[in-house]
Amino acid sequence: MTARFRRFAPAVLLALAVSATGCSPLVDVERTAGQLRASVQAPTVRGGEAVIALDQEPDKLDPTLATTLAGRQVFNSMCEKLYDVDPTGRAVPQLAAELPRTSPDGRELTIPLRTGVLFNDGTPFDAAAVKKSLDRHRELPSSGRRSELTAIDSVEVVDPTTVRLKLKQPSAPLPTVLADRAGMIMSPAKLDELGENFSDDPVCVGPFKFVERVAQDRIVLERSEFYYDRDAVRLDRLVYKAVPDDNIRIANLRSGEFDVVWEVGPPDVPVVSREQGLVLLNQPSIQYMGITVNTGNVDGEPGHVDGPLANDPRVREALSLAIDRRTLNRIAFNGLYQPACGPIPPTSEFATPATQACPPHDVARARQLLAEAGVRTPLRVELMLQNDSTTSRVGQVIQAMAAEAGFDVVLRPSESTSAISAGKKGRFQTFLIGWSGRPDPDGNITGMHAKGAAQNYSGYSSPETDALLKQAATEQSTDRRRQLYEQIVQQLQQRNNVIYLYRQQYYTAHTAELAGVEVYPDGIMRLKTAGRVESGS
Repeated sequence: MTARFRRFAPAVLLALAVSATGCSPLVDVERTAGQLRASVQAPTVRGGEAVIALDQEPDKLDPTLATTLAGRQVFNSMCEKLYDVDPTGRAVPQLAAELPRTSPDGRELTIPLRTGVLFNDGTPFDAAAVKKSLDRHRELPSSGRRSELTAIDSVEVVDPTTVRLKLKQPSAPLPTVLADRAGMIMSPAKLDELGENFSDDPVCVGPFKFVERVAQDRIVLERSEFYYDRDAVRLDRLVYKAVPDDNIRIANLRSGEFDVVWEVGPPDVPVVSREQGLVLLNQPSIQYMGITVNTGNVDGEPGHVDGPLANDPRVREALSLAIDRRTLNRIAFNGLYQPACGPIPPTSEFATPATQACPPHDVARARQLLAEAGVRTPLRVELMLQNDSTTSRVGQVIQAMAAEAGFDVVLRPSESTSAISAGKKGRFQTFLIGWSGRPDPDGNITGMHAKGAAQNYSGYSSPETDALLKQAATEQSTDRRRQLYEQIVQQLQQRNNVIYLYRQQYYTAHTAELAGVEVYPDGIMRLKTAGRVESGS
């Protein structure tokens, strides 16, 4: 369904922000929320349930196939990985016993594994299980992990507690790649039983085990009796619910129906930060949001897409120049987020002034580019976006700004999983979508821009960029990789198949009856040691 929102002149954009949020659009993030990554670890009791409200419905609970951040929230409680990341973004062992041992030529990684570990069906975790999952991630035709693991040529079982990865070329990002879904290891018994239907009853190693999923209602996990660190797990049960509406999530948190709310909307941040009985966590993120332009995705395959936006980079540059990112942040998010103009976050060791530089807001130049491209204005552009109030507000601001440059932006609200499906199949013109971010730049770029990559919804790739991405991944020198990523980002900014807009600050709230909830820069809630606070503590 296509919905058209009325356009707003720039003079009333600020009024739009105030009426939409009910408060001033300028809020001091440091004053309202502090910089709290984790709730205080007060004494907790064993047992009880936590209901967690997510902002969207997770897609398939299959690490090989999944693509959503909401799904990663659930996976973190039930599917451990070979590696995890610490609060600084560095890879640390999880199911692996230590960091990989790299051969002198960089083409072999040997990974020792934890011993005495069981899957949540009671079957043993070992090197053969690791090989089975990694091969599935790499080889299943529908896998979303294939492009993440292209460096691996083969996986070998050295002995029951050791695997060796033979690489096509050295891969600096690989340990952090294995700290996400590509490193999740699934029960071989359950894979043999269900195959591509693994998500019907997923079994991994984790503090909680899957119990049930009721579509559009809930996902239920229970404390695992097989988990190797089960004594550290306090809660008996986690219930995840998808609630796209920010207001409903917060209202139900206040009423006690929810215990944890992922993604507190910016309008609610100042109030929640001062509210007794609630705890607000504030974590800078490594994610980004932007407008993906379909330049060559036809039914999920490379093909020709009609229209000047798809075929002329000048038109895409004009759309980018039409958007004032700082004003967008002030109006849509009360100034609580940050403008973003590329895939590398400012906190990354690979960030440089060039990768952080934003194109100017230049309506006159945007109009000039459209004239040079021979475009008749207003140029109609359909923007697919998630159908929640915050994203709708972003769409309205983009719509108003773009109109000044000669674009007629029509908003197409869609339910999140339907939008993702349409994105994969190329059934959109432009798509307001983001990426939750990875510690290594390769994880923020290759999957979205390389030829044939699973997240490359735009369908655009170039041999020059692909070659630079490959080179950057094989380099071991941080300085050299930094230089290469600077070149890559400059190429992305020139072609604008993804128009980067802003970077979120993660705001997560929970009741004061819980303690030990953590959120890292990857945006993932850690609930393993969360528990209900002892009475009187």
